[in-house]
Amino acid sequence: MFKVQISRPTQILMATNVVFALVITGELLLPAEPAAAQVEANNDSSNTLPDFGNTRIDAPSMSQLVDLLERPLFFPDRRMPQPEVKEAAPPPPTPLRLKLEGIAIAGGARVAVLRNLNGAGLLQLAEGETYDGWTLDALTSTSAKFSRGAQTNELLLDPGTGR
Repeated sequence: MFKVQISRPTQILMATNVVFALVITGELLLPAEPAAAQVEANNDSSNTLPDFGNTRIDAPSMSQLVDLLERPLFFPDRRMPQPEVKEAAPPPPTPLRLKLEGIAIAGGARVAVLRNLNGAGLLQLAEGETYDGWTLDALTSTSAKFSRGAQTNELLLDPGTGR
């Protein structure tokens, strides 16, 4: 048969736990009685009501409460706070979703051939025309400059693309 050897600190800890368990069990099974003086004081105070005399307390009429509704007690200036009016922020501007595919300059007419990156195919814009709020301001042999309000954007022609 095995003989388990338990160290001395472990034995002391186990004995302390047993003592605590017995004390808690005793408290649960045999609760302490309150002192007689405390029981008597509790009985006296619970049986008597404060004497209000013959005073009758009636609720105020609604006409008396109008001023209270107009001037609430719990605000420093005694006025109801007005809800804040929040203006909706304007939607963020849509970015220029075009890619410059080619430029045609012939006899004074300048046209940019653009690919719509949203998947709508090819688009041709002449100088001064507008697409999705963006205006084609200037065309050079390698770039197209767009503007919308204070925003500007320049698209460059990919060097691998033929002119």
